[in-house]
Amino acid sequence: MSSPPTPLADLRVRTIQRRLLAWGRQNYKRYEWREESDPWVTLVAEFLLQRTRARQVESAFLDFKSKYPTAEALVLAGPEAARRVLDNLGLYWRAPLLYKLAETVADRGGLPPESENELARLIGVGPYTAAAWLSLHRGKRAVIIDANVSRFLSRLTGRKRPADARHCGWLANMADRLTPRRAFRDYNYAALDFTMTVCTRIRPICQECPLLRYCEYGRCQAP
Repeated sequence: MSSPPTPLADLRVRTIQRRLLAWGRQNYKRYEWREESDPWVTLVAEFLLQRTRARQVESAFLDFKSKYPTAEALVLAGPEAARRVLDNLGLYWRAPLLYKLAETVADRGGLPPESENELARLIGVGPYTAAAWLSLHRGKRAVIIDANVSRFLSRLTGRKRPADARHCGWLANMADRLTPRRAFRDYNYAALDFTMTVCTRIRPICQECPLLRYCEYGRCQAP
């Protein structure tokens, strides 16, 4: 039986939030989709970013935005157009999912639903993409949990990383507590960038971590 999670007092939660937000303000990554506001285009951006590095997505995103600025445009272009979008990312197997997503959004008048439950049920979306799109592009608080966030929170608390982050109660609870009620967008961007550049999968840069003092894993790595 696994041990219970390391409890985080409210004061510690607020301190971690402040430090990560401050780090984010100094290290914010600029990508084209982060400055975009169109609902369809930003949803596709989050679709493309699933399990794919942001730098790989940049050119594909710009090409997609110029050719298929609406869901209807992609539907009219046909399934082969969706395949070409994803070929350069090595994600050709997801092309039918992208095309089906376009059909669904087009049937709704070109606008994706803004309910987390409805979004997560769309083919090709799922819980992570729904939470990312709502919190980063639609101004609605949602808790983002991906493989990187799962790794970060496991290290922070000293807990064993769950095999399936989507159905881990303590992880969901921890992520929810750390996601601010107001500054959720900035926090989520900071967490995503932080886990890609500092709290990395291999050789995390603990000596540069603003949370080192509060991290169980980091304290174990200290000389």
